Amino acid sequence: MTTQNLVALAFYGVVAVGLAAAALYLLKAWRRGRRLSSVGIRTTARCSYLQVFDGGVSVHFDYEVEGVAYSGESSILSGTEAGPGQDVIILYDPVRPSLANTEEGVSNNRFHLVASVGAAAVAAFLAAFLLAVGLAAVLQ
Repeated sequence: MTTQNLVALAFYGVVAVGLAAAALYLLKAWRRGRRLSSVGIRTTARCSYLQVFDGGVSVHFDYEVEGVAYSGESSILSGTEAGPGQDVIILYDPVRPSLANTEEGVSNNRFHLVASVGAAAVAAFLAAFLLAVGLAAVLQ
């Protein structure tokens, strides 16, 4: 096997690991959103700033629970039209009040599951491909 082939295999291996990590992150985000949709308490927060991404906007917000101040960040799926200084509706976890998301972000949570499954499928395909290529190289 040539050095160029090894470099290509290493590159695709890194991509597979990255996709697997992204799948785990998205799955965790989906589980948090699912919990918030079932037990989350609805309240108002103040938008502190917006973080614009290529695929959406993340809302950074400040809120209080029982006199304790918290800061949160929505998923980029929030789809809110709020700007800095405006109020946004959030859901927070009563057991862990630091866990919160905008109401829109929670309602758009299914995308996290779909993206997680997609990333995991591509990572598994790449891993299987790399294993097959590696075994073929060893058996030659």
